[in-house]
Amino acid sequence: MFANRRDVLMGTTAVALLSVGEQAFGKGATGRGPTLLPTKAKPLPLSAVRLLPSAYATAVEVNRAYLLRLSADRLLHNFMVYAGLPAKAPLYGGWESDTIAGHTLGHYLTALVLMHAQTGDTECRARADYIVAELARAQAKRGTGYVGALGRKRKDGTIVDGEEIFPEVMRGEIKSGGFDLNGSWSPLYTVHKVFAGLLDVHAAWGNTQALTVATGLATYFSKVFAALDDAQMQTLLGCEYGGLNESYAELSARTGNKQWLDVAERLYDRKMLDPMVAGEDKLANFHANTQVPKLVGLARIHELNGKPAPANAARFFWTTVTQHHSYVIGGNADREYFSGPDSIANHITEQTCEHCNSYNMLKLTQQLYGWAPDGAMFDYYERAHLNHIMAAQDPKTAGFTYMTPLMTGTAREYSTPKDDAFWCCVGTGMESHAKHGEAIFWEGGDTLLVNLYIPAEARWQARGRCSGSIRAIRSSRNRG
Repeated sequence: MFANRRDVLMGTTAVALLSVGEQAFGKGATGRGPTLLPTKAKPLPLSAVRLLPSAYATAVEVNRAYLLRLSADRLLHNFMVYAGLPAKAPLYGGWESDTIAGHTLGHYLTALVLMHAQTGDTECRARADYIVAELARAQAKRGTGYVGALGRKRKDGTIVDGEEIFPEVMRGEIKSGGFDLNGSWSPLYTVHKVFAGLLDVHAAWGNTQALTVATGLATYFSKVFAALDDAQMQTLLGCEYGGLNESYAELSARTGNKQWLDVAERLYDRKMLDPMVAGEDKLANFHANTQVPKLVGLARIHELNGKPAPANAARFFWTTVTQHHSYVIGGNADREYFSGPDSIANHITEQTCEHCNSYNMLKLTQQLYGWAPDGAMFDYYERAHLNHIMAAQDPKTAGFTYMTPLMTGTAREYSTPKDDAFWCCVGTGMESHAKHGEAIFWEGGDTLLVNLYIPAEARWQARGRCSGSIRAIRSSRNRG
């Protein structure tokens, strides 16, 4: 007989409990016998989890060294120069020298926050606070609320400050082919990364300056969106905007100001999201990673407004992607795009499984699991986390893959320690390998759930009623 994840959640695997009485876990939470899962759950804080020696712990340490090798001032270069301030270090290459510059800094902020929580590294916190202070200087110098590093490419090939495209957008002059917007590469995607990084710093240790900068940025773009009628807004949203809806929703939750939730709800791409609400799989030929963050945002919006449509769309999308558009390793998309449902056998190529897609799908999985715990969700989560996320890092060089190709004989390519990468999957790679303890332990009421076979210890504060150390150990039984 083989044990699977459903057996684990129903209490048939081994969990060693150190310094905690069984009564702390509630009847039926561990051991053999029938158990009812909690109706809702949340992960233990990352700061309460410490990884034990394993490939996961090694991945975190390799990534920590990489993060600390990066220069905050080089990532800040365009933020300062475009604001009219002197840069303290030269600009990085790769995407950071293109019009999408600045997205890496947003990922970097989040990665520093996660690494500080996962390891307690104080240098990560100090760097994040430093970056926020520099962004505040740049924002104050501009005086508009905007802060950014994205560029705009002119006809002669020169790249200038990308802020100049937004007055054009407000006039209804919107030119986009899906990734370009008036000469800038996915600018709202870049804005989202910075916005999210600022919110993460604020949430982690209450840095009020981060919230102030984020609010200024939100105010600037709310004015841009307010200038557009519905048709113009849909044209704008045809260009990749990341999870900007999620950031506005989170800002509303953080501040209690409903105007930000109103903006989040307006950031709704009808062409893609209406079919999700209606329960129709029309994902073929959509750029995959452009879509996943939209559903992560809808899930957050549902948590705040309680409306069923956003939740229905998020659930349908997750089920559709995991059951009809995902490869065996849990990744999805060929050459970054979805194909028709149940057609991936025809798409085993040298460019399958973009890392960013799985990074965002795991975020969505955690959200949905929290609403209603279901072992099937972590069957998927573990498959993608182990076989795709872990495979996306080279533990020898700290490099990251863009794609994880499944075609026989295709080499896997990693970013290099040089300054010529900084593609999107480098950014999500920084985050993914800073938080391998994130989803192991979950709590729902008095029940503790262990969802991943990752050696770790945790501190469970059981809602203030008890505390103690918990160690997850691998089951001695085979799993199938």
